[in-house]
Amino acid sequence: MNKITAPLLYLLPFVMYSQNNGFEINTELQNPQNPYSAPTVQSLTPDSVYNDLIVTPLTQNNQQIMQEVEKNEAQLQKTREEVFREIAKMNNVFSYSLPSYSSLPATDYYYKAFEKLIQTDTSNYSISNTNFLIENAYYENTIDKENFDKIIKNSRDFILAKMKELNYNPNSNLAKNYMLFQFFSEHLKLKAEGTEHLPFKYDFEDYTGINDHSNMFVTNLLQTGTGQCHSMPLLYLILAEAINAEAYLALSPNHSYIRFPADNGKWYNIELTNGMFSTDSYILQSGYIKSEALQNNIYMQNLNNKELLGQQLTDLAQGYIHKFGYDEFVGKTIDKALELYPNSITANMIKASLDRVRFEYVAQQIGINPYDKEQLQQIRYFPEVVELLNTANAQFAKVGNLGYEPMPDDAYQKWLQAMNTEKEKQENETVKKQFKGVLENSKIKD
Repeated sequence: MNKITAPLLYLLPFVMYSQNNGFEINTELQNPQNPYSAPTVQSLTPDSVYNDLIVTPLTQNNQQIMQEVEKNEAQLQKTREEVFREIAKMNNVFSYSLPSYSSLPATDYYYKAFEKLIQTDTSNYSISNTNFLIENAYYENTIDKENFDKIIKNSRDFILAKMKELNYNPNSNLAKNYMLFQFFSEHLKLKAEGTEHLPFKYDFEDYTGINDHSNMFVTNLLQTGTGQCHSMPLLYLILAEAINAEAYLALSPNHSYIRFPADNGKWYNIELTNGMFSTDSYILQSGYIKSEALQNNIYMQNLNNKELLGQQLTDLAQGYIHKFGYDEFVGKTIDKALELYPNSITANMIKASLDRVRFEYVAQQIGINPYDKEQLQQIRYFPEVVELLNTANAQFAKVGNLGYEPMPDDAYQKWLQAMNTEKEKQENETVKKQFKGVLENSKIKD
C-alpha cells in the first residue's frame, strides 16, 4: 500500500514589538525542535493511522479501487484549489503587497526624510543633521532646526569653556571624552560666566518609549533633561562631533553605549544611563550575549559611519511603525538599512516582523486564518503564499543564527542596577582616578 502523506505547515513564529528597540519571539507559537522551521511535509505510514486494522495483501481489484480513489482525491484537491482561487478573485483585493499609508499626509515627512538619508555621503556626514531629520519626521516638521542647532552650539561652547577652565589639553581625546562624561553625569558651573549645567537623568517612567515614542528622542532629552540608552548615546555622539572628539556607538542586548580610545590607544566604555565607566566583563554579565552574537559582531563593536547611518535608518523605520504601522515603505527603509549594516540585529528583526505581517495579510485575503492549524493547511494550494511563509521563516532563522536572544524587561533592569554594586563602583572610581592623573599631568600650563 502506498504511504499516505499530508503536508503539515508550522505556524510562523509570532513577533511582538518590544519597546526595547527590538522585537521578541513568542515561543508558544514555535516548533520546539526548530523555532525557525520552514513548512515541511511529514509522511504518515498506514500503521500510524490505522494501527488497529489488519492490513491484507492487495488484490488486483483492490489496487484498481485504490487507483480510482487516488484519482478522485487528486481531482478533489484540484477543485479545492480552484475554489480558493475563485474566492480570491471574487474578493478582488488579492495583493502580495501590504496596503500603503501614503494617503495619510503625515507619511510624506518620512518619505522626504528617507530620500535625504539615502543621499547622505556615508563617509562624511553630520550625525546631528541625520538624527534631526528622523525626529523631525515624527514631529511632522514642526521642530525649529535653527533653535536645535543653537542648543547644540551652546552645549559645545560650554564644554570647551569648561575644558579651558580646567586646563584640559584641547588636543587630547581622553580629555575631550572625559569632559563629555562630566557634562552628562555631573553638575558643572563656569566660574567666569556663572553658567550652570545639570546632569542628565535616566527616564525610569517610560525608558522604552511605550507611552510616547518621542521619549526616545534627543530633542526630548534636551527639553526635559531625562533620557535613556537610546537618546543619551546619540546626544553624546552629536556633542563629540561638535568638539571633534573620537567616540563610537556600540550595542548590547536592548542597549547602546559609548566607546572611545584614550590617547595611549586603550579603549573605554561609558555607560551614560548610570554615569559610570563600565567594563566589557560587566556588559557580558547580562547573560544574553551568545557566542554567535560576538562572532557576528552584532554586539560590543564600534559602529563605523556607514553602520551608524544604517542604524539611524532603522530608527526612521521604527518611528514610522509606531506612528502608522507596517507597509512597504518599512521594507524599503529596512532594505537600505541592511545594505549599510547587514548584521544589524534590530533591522533584521524588523524585516522578520514585516515578512510575518505580509504573510498574514495575504493569507487572510484568501480566507485563511494563519493561526488556525486546520485552515493553515489550505495555503498549500497557493505556492506564492507558501513562498511568503518560507521567506518569513528564513528571516527568523537568520535572526537566530546571528545570535539574538530576547532579553526580558525585568532582566534588563536588573542588569542596569548591577552596575551599582560595590565592585562596579570601585572599578569606576579606579578608572576616574587614572583619568584624573593623566589629565593633571597633561594640563595646559598658564
